[in-house]
Amino acid sequence: MREKIKRRITVIVFIALLTIIIATLLFTQKIATSIGSKYAIQGVDVSHFQGDIDWNVLEKQGISFAYIKATEGSSSVDSCLNQNYQGIQNTGLEYGFYHFLSLESTPEAQLENFKAATGEYHMDLIPAIDIEWYGDERHNPPEKEEVLNSLFQMVSLFEKEYGQKPVVYTTQSYYLKYFYGEKLDFPIWIRNVYFSPFQEWAIWQYTDRAVIDGYCGDEIYIDRDVIKDSEYKNIRLND
Repeated sequence: MREKIKRRITVIVFIALLTIIIATLLFTQKIATSIGSKYAIQGVDVSHFQGDIDWNVLEKQGISFAYIKATEGSSSVDSCLNQNYQGIQNTGLEYGFYHFLSLESTPEAQLENFKAATGEYHMDLIPAIDIEWYGDERHNPPEKEEVLNSLFQMVSLFEKEYGQKPVVYTTQSYYLKYFYGEKLDFPIWIRNVYFSPFQEWAIWQYTDRAVIDGYCGDEIYIDRDVIKDSEYKNIRLND
């Protein structure tokens, strides 16, 4: 009887310890980071949260590409857009710009905002559209039809303007809510900071808690991303 109790206690303790270890690995994003860091084409995505960036320092740490926040909605322009653009010029980094999609503005107005902000800039990578939870959407999620209509219009407008479909950034939970089971004809940039993504992807944001040298903003972390080798040619903007 005592031996059975001891075995049960041992099993319970083992399971508890294993659960703690797995939870710790997930919370600290070590699993995704371990997998993501093995890809060859490493990059970052940045905004005003990273403050002043020394792009040469980033490049020396194995970074080969960057996505820079340009705009949000129909009127907002990231406060560090121009300094990030100017700063990245004297490096070998390839770069593109991303737009944060708002459901409160028309796709046409948002494209005009993006064009006005980046029209004079060179870019190596196709534009990106960032669509994810914001405001109180997690508690009051918009209708699927509204989300997809707005996004598909944006994708179409960007394709007409730049000659290629943009890459669409989204989170795992947003993907499951709105995109799962849909036929998507544009490249996906997926955020999954816990595991390797289950869906097809072109870019993977594998952590939002990286700490490297070269920036000094209010945010101590920086997002790390990889481009899948086989998708690299599709992410580059054709001349």
